[in-house]
Amino acid sequence: MFRDNKKLTGTDTLIGQGSSFEGTIHIEANLRVEGQIKGTISSKGEVVIGEYGIAHSDIEANSLTIAGHVIGDVKVFGRLIITSSGSLEGNAQVQSIVVQEGGTLNGLCQMLTEQEIKQKDKANAGKQEQAKGKEALTEEEKKKARQAG
Repeated sequence: MFRDNKKLTGTDTLIGQGSSFEGTIHIEANLRVEGQIKGTISSKGEVVIGEYGIAHSDIEANSLTIAGHVIGDVKVFGRLIITSSGSLEGNAQVQSIVVQEGGTLNGLCQMLTEQEIKQKDKANAGKQEQAKGKEALTEEEKKKARQAG
């Protein structure tokens, strides 16, 4: 009656106007935001921030269209499109970019290949781990100094 070998298919996700979401969202398919979202967005598909959408988010996606307002950094492995009604307040790492007349980008933009974006992510993760290690070492030194003192 039920089969164990069902294949999962991606379903598009909509955060509609009047709705809000807070947290981290990982999506295999596409995402459209017409409401408000606060947190991190990671999609293997396309992300669209609609004309009434507001995202206080760092976004990672294969493609991103901004017709609303995004506050945060974006990593786009394909094309970033900022429409005439769209605005991005944050830094962008993209493979290609289109900013229509009237659209705004307030931040730095780097045009990189998908491999370069992923390499930068790995390098930044390594630096963060080193910084955490140094902080832990410093805390350990402080404890020893308190005990000795």
